[in-house]
Amino acid sequence: MAKIVALGISDEEYLQLIAQGRDPVQEKICERNLIQAGILPEEARKVAPLFKKSNLSVNEEALVRSVWLQVLG
Repeated sequence: MAKIVALGISDEEYLQLIAQGRDPVQEKICERNLIQAGILPEEARKVAPLFKKSNLSVNEEALVRSVWLQVLG
């Protein structure tokens, strides 16, 4: 059975993210997992969409690495 995930966004925001090729449900699950791993919520919200992004900027890549190293401990 499918699990309902509260995304905390409007239907319009959801559709905009889908139109951008993003997966809001997967991003929210990733965000929650990062928070459970000890990442600050604000940082988790910033980095969650970047895990599926193919072309990261230098700053985005540095953020992903920083968070990933925090998770690994």
